[in-house]
Amino acid sequence: MEASWLPHPDDLVGSLSNVAHALRPDSPNTLEALRNYEGVDFDVLFPAPVETFRDVRVRRRWHLAGVVSEDVSFASPHEPIDAAFRRRYELDYAETHTVWARRLRPKGSEGRPRLLYLHGYMQPETLVEELGLVALLARRLNVEIIQIQPPYHGRRKPRRSWFHGDLYWTGDVVRSVEALRQTLLDTRSLLSWMQDESDQPVGVSGLSLGGLLACALTCLDSRFAFSLPLIAHMNIGAVIEDAPVLGRMRRELRDFGCEPAAFGAFFERIGWNRQRSRLDPARVRLYAASQDRFFDPARVEALAADWGSVPIEWYDCSHMGFARHLPSAAESMRAVVDAVAASNARHPEAKDRSHAASSGRNSETSPQP
Repeated sequence: MEASWLPHPDDLVGSLSNVAHALRPDSPNTLEALRNYEGVDFDVLFPAPVETFRDVRVRRRWHLAGVVSEDVSFASPHEPIDAAFRRRYELDYAETHTVWARRLRPKGSEGRPRLLYLHGYMQPETLVEELGLVALLARRLNVEIIQIQPPYHGRRKPRRSWFHGDLYWTGDVVRSVEALRQTLLDTRSLLSWMQDESDQPVGVSGLSLGGLLACALTCLDSRFAFSLPLIAHMNIGAVIEDAPVLGRMRRELRDFGCEPAAFGAFFERIGWNRQRSRLDPARVRLYAASQDRFFDPARVEALAADWGSVPIEWYDCSHMGFARHLPSAAESMRAVVDAVAASNARHPEAKDRSHAASSGRNSETSPQP
């Protein structure tokens, strides 16, 4: 439990974040261009990836304490919808055109399920994070983890950016929507490559923003064998209204004459909130913080109900305080992974069905009623 006499950790981080965001230039007003996304088929807004990626580069980075780290990279297949942003994307954001991911393989994880992991908002992709979080999680779960870098983060940070992720959520709403579209397509493309490389099942997880994206991927792609979103739900409108780190975005929207709730309603209109999990509830587990001011706990409960009463692991902490509970969460995650591994061993034909399902991806992208 957080000490009551201290500032709430989520608010404190939000204040520090807003100081950092004050350094970046003002965002352009692109609200009018949102009309180019409304009325568009959902499977065009969030398209399925191509079936095979042949030009994927894998390069070893380091080998330490039984863990091998590699870079994985390929050209992003993303194509912006708005013509004006398409020109900006080509000229100003060249760094986002290449997908970068880090693969960490602990010794002994061969033949085990694998995990596709998405990190949180504004994480800079440091070696400390890689060793202290991803490598630790890979060893605790005894799985290969591939951590993808979302656009505007890590090696995909444009030179004009002040810090990692500063261009992902802003009052430039078209850029934000396109960042979301690109992240989901890039991640599903990486999943296609992982399935081409091996028939071992792949699960999805992520923390904070990464957890929101993991939730969305659970709805978009039935090829995932399990899903373990951490401290997140997928109601983007609620996050924009609630998250302390998005104060600059809210101010910009209001300066443009748009209340944050109105931008949130855009996601309702395009069908985002009508999506439902494509996985068996037994293969999904949510992890939530009871004092979270980024992701409202009530929204997490609503998501669990919408997905068929999937279980929630609760932690008595703030959003930022969840980090100290990661070892406990990892034990719970390991139980899900082990169950998938045991099922896979008992029913090896399920791997063939999962692999064959990749040919029918285009029919999987529409939101369910």
